Amino acid sequence: MRIPHSTAFRSLLMPVLLCLSVLASACGGEPEATCIAGSQQARTELLFGLDRANAPPISDTEWQDFVDTSVTPLFKEGLTVVDAGGQYLMTTGELVKENSKLMILLHDGSAGRSKDIDTIRDAYKQRFNQESVLRIDTTACVAF
Repeated sequence: MRIPHSTAFRSLLMPVLLCLSVLASACGGEPEATCIAGSQQARTELLFGLDRANAPPISDTEWQDFVDTSVTPLFKEGLTVVDAGGQYLMTTGELVKENSKLMILLHDGSAGRSKDIDTIRDAYKQRFNQESVLRIDTTACVAF
């Protein structure tokens, strides 16, 4: 395709390119998400498996003690826990089906909060001899 080099064509093209350039830099190259209601917050979901090797599953009492001692001190403002079921492929190749707990945390998304969340994950893995705690981070519009 041959692009015309006329002065008239350039005078039409330049404002369009300038406008696109300004919009791209103002938006960081991506449109900014807006909330219809509430404000944006980080949402982290943690999935805790309740089975453990060579021991009975983690009991409700053990789970609640973990939440009370390892989670609540870091997230006093609140959290949600939902009973769940799922499956997980161990590093050994074994497919494990087990009951789980889904924890939902809303926070400011700062590096400090991310560190708090990893502290919770590490505490659970150590306390209950777990291979992993799945972490999922998204952004949500939140209104109370």
